Amino acid sequence: MIFSGILTLSVLAMTQLSSSRIRAENGRWNSNQAYYHSENALNWAAQLVADSASMGPSATFLGKYAISGEGVKDLSVPYLKSLLTNSASGLTNAWITLTNHSSGVSNLYLVTASAQVGDKVRTIQATLLKNPPSLVFDYEYFLNNWGWWWGSSITGNGDNRANWDFDFRDHPTVNGSAIANGNISSAEVPMDPLSGITPFAGTAATDPLTHIHSGAPRLPMPNLKDFTYYKQKAIDQGGQLSVGGTVVVRGVQTNALQTGLYVKGTATNPITINGPVVVPGDMVISGPMTGTGTLYVGGNLYVAGDLTYVNSPDFSTPPWGMTQVQTDTWVQNALTAHKDLVTFGVRGSVFGGDVNGSDFKTWCYDPNGWGLKNLGDEASLGEDGIRGTPDDGVSYSHYIGTNLVNNASYDADGNGTVDHAYNYSNDIAMTSGRATGILGYPVDGSGNPVSYSSVATSSYNRMDGIFYCNHALACRMAMGGQAKLNGAVICRDEAIVFNDSLKFNYDPRVHSRYSTDPNRVIDLGLPIANLVRFQRVDEIAPVAGFYTAP
Repeated sequence: MIFSGILTLSVLAMTQLSSSRIRAENGRWNSNQAYYHSENALNWAAQLVADSASMGPSATFLGKYAISGEGVKDLSVPYLKSLLTNSASGLTNAWITLTNHSSGVSNLYLVTASAQVGDKVRTIQATLLKNPPSLVFDYEYFLNNWGWWWGSSITGNGDNRANWDFDFRDHPTVNGSAIANGNISSAEVPMDPLSGITPFAGTAATDPLTHIHSGAPRLPMPNLKDFTYYKQKAIDQGGQLSVGGTVVVRGVQTNALQTGLYVKGTATNPITINGPVVVPGDMVISGPMTGTGTLYVGGNLYVAGDLTYVNSPDFSTPPWGMTQVQTDTWVQNALTAHKDLVTFGVRGSVFGGDVNGSDFKTWCYDPNGWGLKNLGDEASLGEDGIRGTPDDGVSYSHYIGTNLVNNASYDADGNGTVDHAYNYSNDIAMTSGRATGILGYPVDGSGNPVSYSSVATSSYNRMDGIFYCNHALACRMAMGGQAKLNGAVICRDEAIVFNDSLKFNYDPRVHSRYSTDPNRVIDLGLPIANLVRFQRVDEIAPVAGFYTAP
């Protein structure tokens, strides 16, 4: 009897323990399932926002969604609907609450997703930015090709990145990071950051393990082949370009015969840019400028001389050398004081200096090592896209636009066509035919366009602004002293040639997260590469049903 009693107690205890373990495991299973379902619901909401043409505080996608329930919008995830009809799944419901973010930042949204399985509820909350600026604007110098800094007199204050190799020669100064999809190299020889031997000076040389990164993922470049979104943005926001007190463009330039534009600012009559403005053709610009906005150019942008902010922030102490708190303060001070901030989004190329002069052609177009005459051909880049590597000419299957091809081409700029090397006469020179299509371009007594050499000069050494283009950025900055680019340079091919020294100063106001707070965004209407971006994702305390902000 004693033995039987002990055995009975043991069996009961084991049964109870087993039952408890089963309940615990079942609870863990239900909790995990609830998390995965809420995560999938969150991704569904992100896709909903990305696919919508609606934006702003009254966007059509705002509201409450559920798998099951009246009076709310349909959370149409097929597998969740299927599980809801299967009692064995344990799924009770899944909910989405999609609201404007409390910060008030335009196109910034708070998404809260919950799911319940059995008695377990898991809730995920995310800050979502629609049509975010491309991450290429997080760098002072970004090339969708080979990055190259050749010269001891080059100084960069900010991070740098290349979608292929990044080559340094003669010890330029890199105060920031250098990131490459391929190799960080010296004279095309890959460097080893563990060796302590670097081909540059500056903070990158002091701590190469922190600042030097090879084999990084490529960042997608925005593509400006379609200006529909930017035109609508310019109209909706009332963008405006003026010279002195005269308005030249309201939103979008609509002159069908002269789609380009010529503007020259002076100290008394500067160029003023407020909000997004679209010029469908080529543009020639120089002189003092002021305002805050983005100028979209459908052709080439010709910088005919110094292009400088009237009310510039202080770059004498580069903000990228500061601590994060100091950088935040620098940005905030610039915003409070309404300092100038202008971005150029160019579908074609950016050319600085007198492109018709022999000096530009000699230094920016003809050189075998970096001249534009040898760049831009996408027909034989090879699968990795790096010019001069052994796989050039090797065919592989890939898409050009919507067409599946099998050849050695690579659509590096993503415009759906295979481009060829730059042609000086067709792609660069300011011919009379090109000038005729530019509204306001100076003419002689007979009404013919004057020589570009009479309106542009290579004897200049400063460009302020954020310069983005889908193709080449080539500048002949021939004035003595230090040439400066205050802002950012983002392009496919680059040929900046200077006389004495060159300094890049990054402007952190266009950084995707210019401060430690991921929700702080400055909306300049910058070119986009992705339709939506998660700024932050957290799991919060379980919310069964729709989330209500505390």
